[in-house]
Amino acid sequence: MWQKLRQRIGEWGGVLAIAPSVAALVIAGSAAGVFQMLEWATLDQFFRLRPAEPIDRRIVLVTIGESDISKVGQWPMPDRVMAQLLRNVRAQQPRAIGMDIYRDLPVEPGHKELVQVFKSTPNLIGIEKVGGNRIAPAPVLSKFDRVAASDLVLDADGKVRRALILIGAADGQFREGLGAKLALAYLEKEGVSLRSIDAKKKIYGLGGSVFVPLTGNEGGYVAGDTGGYQILLNYRGGLDKFASISMTDVLENRIPPDLMRNRAVLIGSTAESLKDVFQTPYSSTLFGTPALTPGAVIHANIASQILSAALQGRPMLRTPTKTLNWLWILAWSFIGASGCCQLLQTNAFKKNVFFGGAVCATVLGGSALTGTSYLAFLGGWIIPVFSPLLGLTASAILMANYHSQWQLKLACEKLAKANEQLEEYSRTLEIKVTERTGELKSALDYLKATQTQLIQAEKMAALGQLVAGIAHEINNPTSFIYGNVAHAEEYASKLVNLLALYQKHCPPSPDIREFIEEIDLDYMLEDLPKLLASMKTGASRIREIVKSLRSFSRLDESELKNVDIHEGIDSTLMILQNRLKQRGGREIKVVKEYGELPLVPCYAGQLNQVFMNLLTNAIDALDERNNKLKPEEIAANPSVIKIATAVKDSSQIIIAISDNGPGIPESIQQRLFDPFFTTKPVGKGTGLGLSISHSIVVEQHGGHLRVHSAPGQGSEFRIEIPMQPSKVRKQLQPQMNCA
Repeated sequence: MWQKLRQRIGEWGGVLAIAPSVAALVIAGSAAGVFQMLEWATLDQFFRLRPAEPIDRRIVLVTIGESDISKVGQWPMPDRVMAQLLRNVRAQQPRAIGMDIYRDLPVEPGHKELVQVFKSTPNLIGIEKVGGNRIAPAPVLSKFDRVAASDLVLDADGKVRRALILIGAADGQFREGLGAKLALAYLEKEGVSLRSIDAKKKIYGLGGSVFVPLTGNEGGYVAGDTGGYQILLNYRGGLDKFASISMTDVLENRIPPDLMRNRAVLIGSTAESLKDVFQTPYSSTLFGTPALTPGAVIHANIASQILSAALQGRPMLRTPTKTLNWLWILAWSFIGASGCCQLLQTNAFKKNVFFGGAVCATVLGGSALTGTSYLAFLGGWIIPVFSPLLGLTASAILMANYHSQWQLKLACEKLAKANEQLEEYSRTLEIKVTERTGELKSALDYLKATQTQLIQAEKMAALGQLVAGIAHEINNPTSFIYGNVAHAEEYASKLVNLLALYQKHCPPSPDIREFIEEIDLDYMLEDLPKLLASMKTGASRIREIVKSLRSFSRLDESELKNVDIHEGIDSTLMILQNRLKQRGGREIKVVKEYGELPLVPCYAGQLNQVFMNLLTNAIDALDERNNKLKPEEIAANPSVIKIATAVKDSSQIIIAISDNGPGIPESIQQRLFDPFFTTKPVGKGTGLGLSISHSIVVEQHGGHLRVHSAPGQGSEFRIEIPMQPSKVRKQLQPQMNCA
């Protein structure tokens, strides 16, 4: 009874320790924006999986495709053609006409005719580009305040997921987005107008819907740019979700009866040659070229979203608060850990406890999480998927490992108790039955051998499976990205060279030169290699973090045994010899002041890892110092790493590693041993080295790791390890000391 209760308490204690720890790490990554792209990708997949929406016949798109441009014979189309197009549309008596075509300059012939059409069409809305390189509206439309902004908001991956409702113009006035202005003009005929609900928070009501602006931290966004008044875009779909007709059919009056009457008509380009196309959640980049959506179709989706929300109560996309998102991650971390614990207690995975329990808990929990998030999305709520899934998976894996270790501990206790009973039975039988002594001794030896094999096999299997699982799930996709960036750089370089040859041997026409200036080709050619280099740096950083995590997971790998500390230091220096030797007159000198040390009981592999981390940091600091000094200054005051060892009070050994580098500011010293904290450039450090070293010295050896430093005076890391760690560890609480 007591044994079962103790086992239950021990296993559920693991749940209470693992779930909050994993959740805290995932929440930190989420708050830093590490999972932003993955959350967006999940949201895009939900959009593609959502049941098809019905066609919104309140909005009619007049499309200008490649065939229409060929029919007209030029682009921009002449003002006379545009005037005829608008007259034909106006004759159908639509409620509002949105023209997603810039008309800041006249295009003869027919400019006066077009101006007259502008004046005589009160429900016509033109456009201007407010952000970036501004494009002015048609002067006549601007005079009558019938202008909307054509700007669209792109996320970091180049996709449009947000709708711009309002944006400030250069003249101090505010411009509605084209889709928003078109929808408001339509709703005006329905007697529906905007009403203020909370002016301070900019919350407004429109019909049966409530509009709440984005703050930049909703859903997968972290500190996003939310200039103007933005909302999450609840797409209806592509061009096929709206009534449409080509410009040629309109010009030739082949318009079906009542197609446009009392509708909102949006005139815009669908020709890819005009470059007014964008990536959306429906643009899948897994296979082939991503499908692009015309800007006019996106504006139509914005107008449709507003109309459907105001008139039909179609849900606006909403997101929980950050606090609720964090609780969501914590809850799924607990589900992963507790679910794995429950599955393992059923003894259904006797052959492969680690992967059986972890994989089953991850698959079941992940399916429930994804299904719940998808159903919430259908109801208009966007809740995180990847970050809680990561918390669930990591908690399940760590819980499976914890369960294996706990079962191993119980098995060892049972074996120890059995050994005691057998020894007592052996002594009793030795007096009475001498012939059984040999058999009992053989049985005892066999049990001891089995115990040793079981301990080693279970320990190595559990840790090996943990490292293999993490390395396989994270390192493979990272290596795929890292390996392909080099090819992308090569292809980009060849394309740039090809473009240069075209420019050299085929002088561009005026239209091409104008387009080159419009897209700022020189900047694109300059920025493309930097972009690819940034991707490569990011992938490399992830690989380094994985490597550091693997090192962290092997803290208990070595056995406690008597070790020659000096031998460990010397072997570490030998590994780092290539960084210490002379390089362009910048040699780093190592000064050893070894004292007389006895063999010290410790974990040799872990302590060598501490030496490696501290020496590497010292070398980095001295490299930074050398880069700022002239050769003659380095010669006068060379870079030095000093390693000193001694015995203190016959109970501790002291290992001091110092350098004459630039030193560490006091503000940084307070965070020096925090996980993932680093002051090194992006791609050079993971922020785990000193954290792991502190854990090894303090928690595994019951010692202290102190640092003493001041700017300009170098740094000294001081390791203090008790000569009898098993006794000292019971008296000490692990703590971080900064002197």
